[in-house]
Amino acid sequence: MDDDSVAGKGSSVAESTVDLVLEGGGVKGIALAGALRELTATRTVQRVAGTSAGAIVAALLAAGYTVAELEQEMRGLDFTSFQDGPARHFGFVGAAVAVLLHNGVYKGDALHAWVSERLSAKGVTTFAQLRRADSGDDAGTPPYRLAVVISDISRGRVLRLPEDGRALLGVDPDTVRVADAVRASASIPFYFRPTKLRPGPSQGGRPLVCVDGGLLSNFPVGLFDRRDAAEPRWPTIGVKLSMRRTPRQDWRPVRNPVELTRRLVSTMTGAHDQFHVDRACVRERTVFVDTTGVRAADFRISRAQTERLYASGRSAAREFLDAWDFRAWVDHCRPPGGGGEPGGGTA
Repeated sequence: MDDDSVAGKGSSVAESTVDLVLEGGGVKGIALAGALRELTATRTVQRVAGTSAGAIVAALLAAGYTVAELEQEMRGLDFTSFQDGPARHFGFVGAAVAVLLHNGVYKGDALHAWVSERLSAKGVTTFAQLRRADSGDDAGTPPYRLAVVISDISRGRVLRLPEDGRALLGVDPDTVRVADAVRASASIPFYFRPTKLRPGPSQGGRPLVCVDGGLLSNFPVGLFDRRDAAEPRWPTIGVKLSMRRTPRQDWRPVRNPVELTRRLVSTMTGAHDQFHVDRACVRERTVFVDTTGVRAADFRISRAQTERLYASGRSAAREFLDAWDFRAWVDHCRPPGGGGEPGGGTA
């Protein structure tokens, strides 16, 4: 993600440059590495945003990991190493006690350490190291290569870091630690303990309880959209870790209290984004990856499943690129005079 690597102007920039928004999905994030292999083969990534597992991949990419390095990290990752804390050794009873006492089965310290170590290897600690040399003319958009989406359940709102650092945290965005933001975004409810972020005095100073960004916005595809009347210089493409489904295809039974709870959480986390995905101008710039058969918290995912997810990401991205036409998307979805609602144009 080298700002100087964007060559040319006008259409050449639009053809060689891209912003990416990566959906969360726990262990299904392996598929993101496959999609990136295709999406970055002929394009330079300027900015990347992510939620949960998407935030992990996005942070590594923004920090300077090559796609080959990212593939090695994600395909070789032992997800069970993130199952830290005493609950790991005491089965269902231990898990239940951990949820009651700490609001999550696993501590999440191992996940935080893993992310922190890999960012440090590229010289990245805070968002100050992820500032873009080219802020360009994208009026209103933050001058960083990375955006991490978090659910602030203390105040019931989406927190986008580092953009919201000053307004909603009361701190200098440059000083926010990237690993802290990623750990907060990856706090899958009930699996990992929530993360507490301490805001500045202007925000009351009381710790904010933060969880998986997907609780409020798992697929913020419009995050990098221009906020002025000008035409975008290059496209934003989203990668969604599920196929687009019809209401009939999405029907699933609810047989017991456990399934009811799972479906309630799934509905709450998915309803906001489904509203946008149903819009043509969002669908047209989204890579839909088939991750059927794998759940976000399948920490004991097999090698065969890992490779299938990776291959599915690659094939979905190839199919998308074969049909993608940025100019046609702008003509269809960018309203005359610009502006419009982020993420959807005029669909």
